[in-house]
Amino acid sequence: MGDPRLGGFGGARGVTRREFLKRVALAGAGAAALSGCGGLGGGPPERGEEVSLTVWALAAPTEHWRADGPAEAARRVKRWKVRVKPVNDTSGDWANYKRKYTLAADAGEAPDIVVSGHEDIPVWSQAGYIVEVEKYLDRYPEFDDVIERLWKPASYGGTVWGVPQDTEARPMFFAKPKLEELGWSSEEIEALPERIRRGEFTLDDMVETAVRAVEQGVVRRGYGYWHRPEEGGDFLQYYVAYGGRLYDEGRRKLVVTRDALVEWYAFQRRVVEEGITPRNYIGTDFEVWHDTVSHGNALFFNGGIWNWADWAQNYVKDLGGQDYLFRTIGYALQPSGRRGEEGLTLSHPLVYMISSEAATGAQNQDVAAAVIAKTTTPEINTRHAVESTHLGILKSQQDYGPYQKDRFLSSVSYMVDYAFYQPNDPNYGPYFTALWDNMVKAENGESSPQKAADDAVRLMRSEIPDHVIFE
Repeated sequence: MGDPRLGGFGGARGVTRREFLKRVALAGAGAAALSGCGGLGGGPPERGEEVSLTVWALAAPTEHWRADGPAEAARRVKRWKVRVKPVNDTSGDWANYKRKYTLAADAGEAPDIVVSGHEDIPVWSQAGYIVEVEKYLDRYPEFDDVIERLWKPASYGGTVWGVPQDTEARPMFFAKPKLEELGWSSEEIEALPERIRRGEFTLDDMVETAVRAVEQGVVRRGYGYWHRPEEGGDFLQYYVAYGGRLYDEGRRKLVVTRDALVEWYAFQRRVVEEGITPRNYIGTDFEVWHDTVSHGNALFFNGGIWNWADWAQNYVKDLGGQDYLFRTIGYALQPSGRRGEEGLTLSHPLVYMISSEAATGAQNQDVAAAVIAKTTTPEINTRHAVESTHLGILKSQQDYGPYQKDRFLSSVSYMVDYAFYQPNDPNYGPYFTALWDNMVKAENGESSPQKAADDAVRLMRSEIPDHVIFE
């Protein structure tokens, strides 16, 4: 399942903060469609009372446990008789999914529990759509098992607002047979992930290898390197790889590093000019992308670990599924842009969030917290992790048999030690939009990397000047 989960919004000036938050939350749905909150419920459920909850998740078929997990866990809640209606949205359209949630919340018809990216917490919490979950952490021992560092992206303003549902890494994949055709030995291919981890194989090395593959006819022109074909946070990996900073924790502000921005945009333009990425590639249908890379027809390609399960089930099942993938595709951290600096990856935890009384018209928040607690167990979370190839979120999963036995998850678990997260900041939407729009112009040759970087900075200075550190 792709992600991207990033909405654009321009013109932050001249509006109230409340209006700003709603416009960011809607991400293009049209602020005029917003209305007031719905009616309130008649009080919280009593002990033993029957309670019906709804859970929304955006999920590919391999990710159905995002909503089915709470439905399963509801039977383990003792205080109330809980039934959960799971709603797995299989559209793959994050923007529309989030738009539906914000519209439902404004109408007082939101689901009791919603699964979404951690970056939604600042806007949804300030808009009053979700409630803090910090007060529930001491009530349920299940939450003590969550990997400590995952609470950070689930928090905002010093308070925990979400419970981690899954996390992941976004590797650089490579086609082993293509490297063999280039003359690499099996030992050299197997050593590539470690070389990238150590900073011995950089983005420059990747480009040069891909260029040779095109020149020698190992891959077709334009098939040396395929990045994500549409908008997404994945591209920030290259900004960070060239030394870019996203956020200053001490000053609680976003950061834009112009020199790193120029290098990132120059990289995006170079891969086109060198003939390893097709011209006008952005916008390529994801189905075409999956089919091409899963069959090893591109040399290097960026993706997420969750792609592995999708490819095995939906693209190369007839060739042997995961066995075929292990034979033909390798994976590593994203290479650094600077020799000697370690590889890296973006991790993007999804979180369970509890909708407020105003957003749902009901006082089921305590019940929702109990269901999420019973979902946060090795048994239920591992079903999701193994079936969808996402990383587990619990300390105990490292020793949990079904998780331990999964070859792919075991081999990528180390990547979270090199991961960074997108910042939880209400102004992240317009910040990312400025970066993305100008990256596209640089890659397509509509702007030079320098001009595109200057235009991105200029846009931030105009729209969110008080929320960004310019360096």
